[in-house]
Amino acid sequence: MLIGLDIGSTNSGAAWFDGKAARMIDLADSSSILPSVVTISDGVCLVGRDAIDAGKRSPAFMFRNWKRQLGAKWHDMEDTGYQTCEGPNGMLAYRGPDDHVYLPEELYSYVVYELIRAAQDKLGEMPTGVVLCVPADFIESQREAAERAVHLAIDRIRGEDSEVYPFTVELMHEPTAAALAYGYDSKKARRIFVVDLGGGTLDVSYIQSGGGNTQVKTTNGIRDCGGADWDRMLADFIISMWRTEHPELTDPATRDAAMSLIMTEAEDVKKRLSAKTEALFRIDDFDREQDGTDVHLSYTITRKAFEEMTAPLVRRVLGACQIAMEDARRLDANFSAKDLHDILLVGGMTRMPSIQEAVKTFFGKTPSKRENPEQVVALGAAIRGAMLDGRRPDLSINDISSHTLAIEVSGDTAAILLPKGSAFPSEVAFSLTNENDNQRQLSLRVIQGEAHRASVCELLASAEHPIEPVPAKTARVPLVARLDASGRPSIMVADRVLYGEDEAA
Repeated sequence: MLIGLDIGSTNSGAAWFDGKAARMIDLADSSSILPSVVTISDGVCLVGRDAIDAGKRSPAFMFRNWKRQLGAKWHDMEDTGYQTCEGPNGMLAYRGPDDHVYLPEELYSYVVYELIRAAQDKLGEMPTGVVLCVPADFIESQREAAERAVHLAIDRIRGEDSEVYPFTVELMHEPTAAALAYGYDSKKARRIFVVDLGGGTLDVSYIQSGGGNTQVKTTNGIRDCGGADWDRMLADFIISMWRTEHPELTDPATRDAAMSLIMTEAEDVKKRLSAKTEALFRIDDFDREQDGTDVHLSYTITRKAFEEMTAPLVRRVLGACQIAMEDARRLDANFSAKDLHDILLVGGMTRMPSIQEAVKTFFGKTPSKRENPEQVVALGAAIRGAMLDGRRPDLSINDISSHTLAIEVSGDTAAILLPKGSAFPSEVAFSLTNENDNQRQLSLRVIQGEAHRASVCELLASAEHPIEPVPAKTARVPLVARLDASGRPSIMVADRVLYGEDEAA
């Protein structure tokens, strides 16, 4: 049985299809939501609420909001936080105790492990695989890192159980999963717009459904727009106030060590402001006077003030919605917001009144939302799992790529192979030639992105293919670029894989 996994920036969950409906898998504490927090304490990796509790004692080693750092390179000049450092192969990593470093996918894998173990307890057997949901706007390096995290978790389980479990990982875009979870698989045709705003990322997709088919028409997103940015704005505001009022207590080391606590409190205040017009931001014993007296950090934050400081972030959300609507109009010049049957709000951040009101104003329609917007992606992934293992043969999905797959050619030019919006699965044939006389190999640089300049796009891989030495421009090497059913790209020459995975392997 395949289960659904939604590893979010803030919260995570797993779900399964019981033959009639998708249901969340409860954890040991009877909740179905696991905070995406990992704390290294006394040599042990704690996850979820245990990690939050331990993080109050060891805030320097409480790690959160690492999802959108998946597959990221380390850059010294970027403000990625005091916890980050350069990891293996120049990748961004997190500093743990005793100078041990953790890649984001390692932290991700600890959350996956807990959810798969919970599923094993619930089902009485090991799942045969997972449908792993990822943001639609993730680039391939991020998708690959997320998939690696699942395999790290499975390797750990295999090591503990001394068994070899067959296990498959299928990727799925989060907004598409949400549309399934809302039940848009009936015979009645519907036009749906999904706004998925979670803790770290934003996805917006225009989807048509009906007759058991869910078809994604356009998708857009922002990989660095999510609840963590609202939290950071509030945290920066609090720190600024603290510096002004207590300059004599401003100790950078103290602030750095306490940043995880500040971000945790900022997230909690943000949530409370969705239900109340004001909330107390408080951290006891935040600093200490010269005479040893403990000083508490305490401020009252109003919803109005919070909404004013985070208004630029709301505008970013609406900007992504605007781009997705423009893409939809390129498919149908007569399309407008009036043609939409539903606006779906997905992700915990859509609980915020400012987001709900902004989306309502933009589309001119009251959006639909569930009581637990954090669950819908996992539930949709569970339905997809039932489709893949044959328990829901009546349903089908047609998803699309959110980024262009291309190769670099002479003059720093990106030659498009499969453009943004290409359906899963799809393929295209192309050929390469030799630029010089007696060249013995062709170099292939696979890139992803919408820029015309190759150097601006994301480099996915470099590969070499041997050829016979012939005069320039006379060699012809046929290749095929593919996107599989999960959107994984690959490039083949004859029976050799130059980039990606061989589906026959």
